[in-house]
Amino acid sequence: MWAGSFEQECRARGIRLTAQRLAIYRAVASDTGHAGAEAVYRRIRPRMPSMSLATVYRALEFLVAEGLIRRLGATAEIGRYDARVEPHPHAVCRVCRQIIDLDAGTLPDVPVPAAPVPGFRVESIDLRIVGICGNCLRKLPFKGGKRRP
Repeated sequence: MWAGSFEQECRARGIRLTAQRLAIYRAVASDTGHAGAEAVYRRIRPRMPSMSLATVYRALEFLVAEGLIRRLGATAEIGRYDARVEPHPHAVCRVCRQIIDLDAGTLPDVPVPAAPVPGFRVESIDLRIVGICGNCLRKLPFKGGKRRP
Protein backbone atom coordinates (compact mmCIF):
# COMPACT_ATOMS: atom_id res chain seq x y z
CA MET A 1 0.00 0.00 0.00
CA TRP A 2 1.59 3.28 -1.05
CA ALA A 3 0.87 6.82 0.12
CA GLY A 4 -2.21 7.40 -2.08
CA SER A 5 -3.88 4.13 -1.14
CA PHE A 6 -2.75 4.64 2.48
CA GLU A 7 -4.66 7.92 2.57
CA GLN A 8 -7.72 6.32 0.98
CA GLU A 9 -7.59 3.40 3.43
CA CYS A 10 -7.41 5.77 6.40
CA ARG A 11 -10.37 7.79 5.15
CA ALA A 12 -12.42 4.66 4.41
CA ARG A 13 -11.82 3.36 7.93
CA GLY A 14 -12.36 6.70 9.68
CA ILE A 15 -8.74 6.93 10.85
CA ARG A 16 -7.58 10.48 11.46
CA LEU A 17 -4.80 11.14 8.98
CA THR A 18 -2.36 13.58 10.58
CA ALA A 19 0.65 15.10 8.87
CA GLN A 20 2.87 13.15 11.29
CA ARG A 21 1.23 9.78 10.48
CA LEU A 22 1.46 10.44 6.76
CA ALA A 23 5.14 11.46 6.99
CA ILE A 24 5.93 8.40 9.10
CA TYR A 25 4.09 6.07 6.71
CA ARG A 26 5.90 7.57 3.72
CA ALA A 27 9.26 7.12 5.47
CA VAL A 28 8.48 3.46 6.17
CA ALA A 29 7.10 2.82 2.68
CA SER A 30 10.07 4.39 0.92
CA ASP A 31 12.71 2.48 2.92
CA THR A 32 13.24 -0.95 1.37
CA GLY A 33 15.61 -1.77 4.24
CA HIS A 34 12.71 -1.85 6.72
CA ALA A 35 13.53 1.16 8.86
CA GLY A 36 13.50 1.16 12.63
CA ALA A 37 11.85 3.97 14.62
CA GLU A 38 15.07 5.95 15.01
CA ALA A 39 15.82 5.80 11.27
CA VAL A 40 12.27 7.00 10.54
CA TYR A 41 12.77 9.82 13.04
CA ARG A 42 16.10 10.89 11.47
CA ARG A 43 14.52 10.84 8.02
CA ILE A 44 11.56 13.10 8.82
CA ARG A 45 13.08 15.34 11.50
CA PRO A 46 14.57 17.86 9.00
CA ARG A 47 11.09 18.47 7.52
CA MET A 48 9.23 18.28 10.84
CA PRO A 49 11.61 19.60 13.52
CA SER A 50 8.94 19.71 16.22
CA MET A 51 8.29 15.96 15.99
CA SER A 52 9.70 13.90 18.86
CA LEU A 53 11.04 10.37 18.81
CA ALA A 54 8.22 9.42 21.21
CA THR A 55 5.68 10.61 18.63
CA VAL A 56 7.33 8.42 16.00
CA TYR A 57 7.16 5.36 18.28
CA ARG A 58 3.49 6.02 19.15
CA ALA A 59 2.54 6.57 15.51
CA LEU A 60 4.36 3.42 14.37
CA GLU A 61 2.62 1.31 16.99
CA PHE A 62 -0.73 2.89 16.06
CA LEU A 63 -0.18 2.05 12.37
CA VAL A 64 0.77 -1.52 13.34
CA ALA A 65 -2.36 -1.88 15.51
CA GLU A 66 -4.48 -0.67 12.58
CA GLY A 67 -2.81 -3.16 10.19
CA LEU A 68 -1.43 -0.39 7.99
CA ILE A 69 2.22 -1.44 8.47
CA ARG A 70 3.90 -4.54 9.90
CA ARG A 71 6.32 -4.71 12.80
CA LEU A 72 9.14 -7.12 12.03
CA GLY A 73 11.36 -8.88 14.50
CA ALA A 74 15.04 -8.73 13.74
CA THR A 75 18.10 -10.32 15.23
CA ALA A 76 19.34 -8.64 18.42
CA GLU A 77 17.54 -5.33 18.01
CA ILE A 78 14.24 -3.55 18.43
CA GLY A 79 11.49 -3.66 15.83
CA ARG A 80 11.70 -2.63 12.23
CA TYR A 81 8.72 -1.73 10.08
CA ASP A 82 7.41 -2.68 6.65
CA ALA A 83 4.67 -0.96 4.65
CA ARG A 84 4.12 -4.17 2.66
CA VAL A 85 1.48 -5.72 4.92
CA GLU A 86 0.56 -8.85 2.97
CA PRO A 87 2.28 -11.96 4.33
CA HIS A 88 5.73 -12.46 2.84
CA PRO A 89 9.01 -13.92 4.08
CA HIS A 90 12.22 -12.02 4.81
CA ALA A 91 15.92 -12.79 4.67
CA VAL A 92 17.83 -11.23 7.58
CA CYS A 93 21.60 -10.75 7.54
CA ARG A 94 22.94 -11.51 11.00
CA VAL A 95 26.03 -9.36 10.36
CA CYS A 96 24.69 -6.04 9.00
CA ARG A 97 21.06 -6.71 10.03
CA GLN A 98 19.73 -5.87 6.58
CA ILE A 99 16.20 -7.21 6.01
CA ILE A 100 15.34 -8.23 2.45
CA ASP A 101 11.80 -8.88 1.19
CA LEU A 102 11.33 -12.27 -0.44
CA ASP A 103 8.46 -13.22 -2.71
CA ALA A 104 6.26 -15.88 -1.17
CA GLY A 105 6.67 -17.98 -4.33
CA THR A 106 10.44 -18.33 -3.79
CA LEU A 107 9.89 -20.68 -0.85
CA PRO A 108 7.88 -23.85 -0.41
CA ASP A 109 4.55 -23.52 1.37
CA VAL A 110 4.87 -23.73 5.13
CA PRO A 111 1.91 -25.53 6.68
CA VAL A 112 0.02 -23.48 9.26
CA PRO A 113 -0.55 -25.63 12.33
CA ALA A 114 -4.15 -25.61 13.57
CA ALA A 115 -3.18 -25.20 17.24
CA PRO A 116 0.50 -25.60 18.11
CA VAL A 117 -0.39 -24.94 21.75
CA PRO A 118 -3.79 -25.89 23.21
CA GLY A 119 -6.08 -22.86 23.23
CA PHE A 120 -3.83 -20.88 20.87
CA ARG A 121 -5.23 -19.49 17.61
CA VAL A 122 -2.72 -18.96 14.78
CA GLU A 123 -3.27 -15.61 13.05
CA SER A 124 -0.19 -15.44 10.86
CA ILE A 125 3.26 -16.88 10.37
CA ASP A 126 6.24 -14.55 10.11
CA LEU A 127 8.97 -16.44 8.27
CA ARG A 128 12.53 -15.12 8.56
CA ILE A 129 15.54 -16.74 6.99
CA VAL A 130 18.63 -15.69 8.93
CA GLY A 131 22.06 -15.84 7.32
CA ILE A 132 24.76 -13.63 5.83
CA CYS A 133 24.09 -11.35 2.86
CA GLY A 134 26.35 -11.29 -0.18
CA ASN A 135 27.99 -7.97 0.78
CA CYS A 136 28.94 -9.25 4.22
CA LEU A 137 30.14 -12.59 2.85
CA ARG A 138 32.56 -10.78 0.54
CA LYS A 139 34.03 -8.93 3.54
CA LEU A 140 34.63 -12.04 5.65
CA PRO A 141 38.27 -13.14 6.00
CA PHE A 142 39.32 -16.41 4.42
CA LYS A 143 40.45 -19.31 6.59
CA GLY A 144 41.72 -22.54 5.08
CA GLY A 145 40.41 -21.68 1.64
CA LYS A 146 36.88 -21.12 2.97
CA ARG A 147 35.10 -18.05 4.21
CA ARG A 148 34.56 -17.99 7.95
CA PRO A 149 31.01 -17.26 9.20
